[in-house]
Amino acid sequence: MRRLTRDRFVTELNKANPPAYEIDDGETVVVETLDCHGGFVGRDGVMRPGAPSPNPSTGPIVVRGSQPGEAIAATIHDVKPGDWGFIGGGEKGAEFAIVDIADGVATYPWCLKLPVRPIVGVIGVAPPGDPVPTTTPSDWGGNLDTTDVCVGTTVYLPVAMPGAMLALGDVHALQGDSECCGTGIECEAAVTLTVRRVREPLWPTAYLVRGDELMIFAHGDTVDDAAWGSVEAMSKLLSKLTGLSEVDGRRLLATAGDVRISQIVNPQKTCRAVIPKQAIPDHWPF
Repeated sequence: MRRLTRDRFVTELNKANPPAYEIDDGETVVVETLDCHGGFVGRDGVMRPGAPSPNPSTGPIVVRGSQPGEAIAATIHDVKPGDWGFIGGGEKGAEFAIVDIADGVATYPWCLKLPVRPIVGVIGVAPPGDPVPTTTPSDWGGNLDTTDVCVGTTVYLPVAMPGAMLALGDVHALQGDSECCGTGIECEAAVTLTVRRVREPLWPTAYLVRGDELMIFAHGDTVDDAAWGSVEAMSKLLSKLTGLSEVDGRRLLATAGDVRISQIVNPQKTCRAVIPKQAIPDHWPF
């Protein structure tokens, strides 16, 4: 299995970025990732000068054969965090709290121990227009900071440029919905994933499947905007899948699904609408 090293990274999703790697349709690779500050935070909790823009993400990775109008599906098999990480202070200039990570357990500075549950904070592809910084979520993915982007999940990303130009990074060893301190437990990591072409994607923006749940993302200047945007998108998708009206799709989401906050700290806020398989058993598309 090939290993794509973390020394080749980008800080924006940009069609002009030169490719760093190429992989085949259906190939499984290990992608090394930097922490959100590129390794410039020391174990003393202080960030050294010279750090790159936040969330340097390994890539771009060209998926051979992928074409605009398709999607790529990235299935996450494993996320191995480094042996330590850090948590922000929630305010500018605050030092970072250092967390040790060993044997699947995070040890906080106040001696609390919690099992890790790593997530991939940034995963996205090059948009057709203006670049998207890796601090920002978008319809093309990016800084989604979503707890469901974890082992066992397949993330579907729309392809705008030949080869898709995938990038990923900003792994959190542990994070709750909202990332309300500005960070999770930020760490280096090694992510094992399989990437394949999807000729007829279900939806034209980023979505994911985790177990028996289908989720669609939306982003906005406020959490309200993101939440209602996800409701609108899922209502339309449920109408497409089932033949229900969009009103009945919304009724179904309201009673059988969820709207979850992904993050409230990025330049655009992110929510996701979630529908379980049991709500559409005769129309489940996976």
